[in-house]
Amino acid sequence: MNLMVPELMGILKRGWRPAGAGVWYVALLLTVLASSCNTTKFLAEDQELLTSYRIKLADPKNVTKRADVAYELSTLARQQPNGNFLAFWPREQFYLDNNKPKDTTRIDRFLRNTLGQPPTIYSDSLSRISTTDMKDYLLKLGYLRATVYHEADRGKRRKVDLIYHVEAGKRFAIDSVEFTSPDPQVDSLLQLSKTESELQPGAPLDLNLFDKEKARISTYFRNKGFAFFSGSYFDKLEVDTNRQSGLADVYLSILPAEREAAYDRYRVGSITVLTDFSPVSPGGGYRLDTTINGVRFLSNEPSFRMRPELLRKSVFLTSGEFLRYSDLEKTNLSMNALGIYRFVRINQQIDTLDPGILNYQVQLTPSDRMSLGADLDLNYTNRNGNVGAGNLIGVSLTPSFQNRNVFGGAELLVTSLRAGVELNPRVKRRNTAFFNTIDLSADVSLYLPRFQDFGVYNFLNKIPSPFGSRIVSDDFLNQLRERASTRYSLGYEYLSIQRFYAYTLLNARLGYDFKRSATTNYRINNLAIDVLAPTIEREFEIILQQNEFLRRSIGEQYFFSLFFRDLEYTRSGRVDRRGRSLSFNGQLELAGAEVSLFNDALNLFSENNRIITPKEGATFAKYALALADIRYQKQYNPLKSFAARFLVAAGRPYGGSEAVPYVKQFFAGGANSMRAWAPRGLGPGGFVDTLSLSTNNNLQLFQTGDFRLELNLEYRFNIASFFRGAFFADIGNIWTFEEDPERPGSQFLLSKRANEAGTFVNQAFYRQLAMSAGTGLRTDLSYFLFRLDVSLPLRYNYPQDGFGEPLDRDGTSFGESTYWRSFSSFRFRDLTFQLGLGYPF
Repeated sequence: MNLMVPELMGILKRGWRPAGAGVWYVALLLTVLASSCNTTKFLAEDQELLTSYRIKLADPKNVTKRADVAYELSTLARQQPNGNFLAFWPREQFYLDNNKPKDTTRIDRFLRNTLGQPPTIYSDSLSRISTTDMKDYLLKLGYLRATVYHEADRGKRRKVDLIYHVEAGKRFAIDSVEFTSPDPQVDSLLQLSKTESELQPGAPLDLNLFDKEKARISTYFRNKGFAFFSGSYFDKLEVDTNRQSGLADVYLSILPAEREAAYDRYRVGSITVLTDFSPVSPGGGYRLDTTINGVRFLSNEPSFRMRPELLRKSVFLTSGEFLRYSDLEKTNLSMNALGIYRFVRINQQIDTLDPGILNYQVQLTPSDRMSLGADLDLNYTNRNGNVGAGNLIGVSLTPSFQNRNVFGGAELLVTSLRAGVELNPRVKRRNTAFFNTIDLSADVSLYLPRFQDFGVYNFLNKIPSPFGSRIVSDDFLNQLRERASTRYSLGYEYLSIQRFYAYTLLNARLGYDFKRSATTNYRINNLAIDVLAPTIEREFEIILQQNEFLRRSIGEQYFFSLFFRDLEYTRSGRVDRRGRSLSFNGQLELAGAEVSLFNDALNLFSENNRIITPKEGATFAKYALALADIRYQKQYNPLKSFAARFLVAAGRPYGGSEAVPYVKQFFAGGANSMRAWAPRGLGPGGFVDTLSLSTNNNLQLFQTGDFRLELNLEYRFNIASFFRGAFFADIGNIWTFEEDPERPGSQFLLSKRANEAGTFVNQAFYRQLAMSAGTGLRTDLSYFLFRLDVSLPLRYNYPQDGFGEPLDRDGTSFGESTYWRSFSSFRFRDLTFQLGLGYPF
């Protein structure tokens, strides 16, 4: 039976269903047949199918950053080969096989328009144009002797493999740089700006820097009062290579003024702020008129929405001084950052009486004062098919209310509630609860659009840093004053895990949110107070009696910080021309430092060890945490990408505390972590929690540790329409820093170590790394992305029988093969399903 894919698809469309071998056999047969199908039989006699293309560098040693250059050259190819559906089936096959006049059914249109692509017909003329574009690109990089030609490698069945041969030659270097202008005033400033130029003698010649140079010089002149200076005032960049071989002289010139006063410098004149500007009725009828420090404020409302004396702090222009474009930008950013205006426009106009003066009008269009919102979150936890355990469905609703400008000073009041539950819809045992988890919380935050320093940062600005300068630099302090907002917040949380424990958490914060640049954010909490009050159920009390480490970390605790609690730094990487981006999130948290220092100081003046203590049975939490989260993404096209996350986190107690509080320890597993394990079901180290293997209930898990190490990899691709797919792998675990006799194998070690009795061997951390892999289906509805991931453990963190059952480790050091899963048989119960909203990272 010699069937091609089109004929086989036709059989399936007519209703045939596989028998005997089943669906998996047909899928395998389709894969084999797709690799041998002849797409070109659908083409005209004079047409050829472009199947691949590549860039071949003849002299790669001459090319700087040759991987980047080769990529850029590949983007200049005018023709791209067709892709494959699910990596096997050529997309042009679906298009051509379902493009006949009789193919009018829904499935025909779906296969043609959704899965298919029009075939890429090879064109020699487009290939020649591509070689010209590639040569021009190399010339701009300084490879002035570059040559490019193409070769069409024609195989059987009228298919073409296209090769672009590139010989870059030697890259020229800059020998000298000369800036000139016929205008004396402009020329003198141009010479002063020359020291900051990227075009410097000795550097490789890169004509792409010309645009950056024009932008830099234009900004420099606009900050000197040349309000209308732009990149159009530059002449073409001249490059002279005749004087010395391999070297180039660069000449950058500013053209003579094409119109009168083109190079005039301007001073700032009047500044007017329209606080209730409406494009429908833009002028007249102002009921309020006041001037504060040279800035006039007008409003057509009975009262100012925001007090003018506070709004004045967001105006950085100064009347009478030469215009600085940076002040104009800071004014615009500060006005937008207030959060109470929908639109901010700053118009400038030359004064009719004095042509050297620019008058400014700031038009502010208010936003709605109040707004409501709500978020919905779904999750699904699989219990690996254990009889009677049931799977959990989680849902949480978070309504929120915002009041902008609540006190007339652009303050933002945000109130949010959260109600979440995890349900067990298949209750089969008397001791299994329908509500597995209940989570309730409320938060109230007040944001002030200005930085309120209570002396802490001014004090730190005066203390020298061991790394040079000061702990808080002048530049950082000035940016805090200009851009940071102050945040006051109160919160309440109640969490109950049925038959295990429940806790209430009250917290208060004073902190700052600071957007330092378009890609960099800081979130700082200084004063922070938390009160944690847990309630332990009988079943969990039995576990605590057998686990000293866990018992020490759970109890009523006070978290107190007066000057510093935590710092979160986020840098969102920008996507480069190759579609790559690198982001970083770092967190540092310190609790109880002031209490510890005060106790130490108190003991200096007392013979007895006296310490500040809360009420009986409670403790002050004293710990330090650090976390680093690095994320890399490579975007191949809008619907296909590769993403990776590397996370490392550590926590340590200090000041006499025996353990990091339980709510601050790290865990692994769940929809956004090690997806083949339930939350808190993995580790620590090589320890095996019997609850995670229980057939009664393996979701009331509690394993945590002091150190977390994790690597997540994910390849994301398009399936059809709004359906997306993914293949992923997760590697990681958690550990304790100290030996825990109740949890043998949990300690983080660089090399293996046996206990004193020689009855147990604690392996090095890298032998305890768990690994899983899986696939996922995502439904992208623009505003929401629903995610269903299915994962299978590949490598366990402990020696096992091939299916997750631990082996008896009575001092024996097992080989590597005992950590890996056996594929001698497949059990559906070994799969773990995770349901969530959005991407996991």
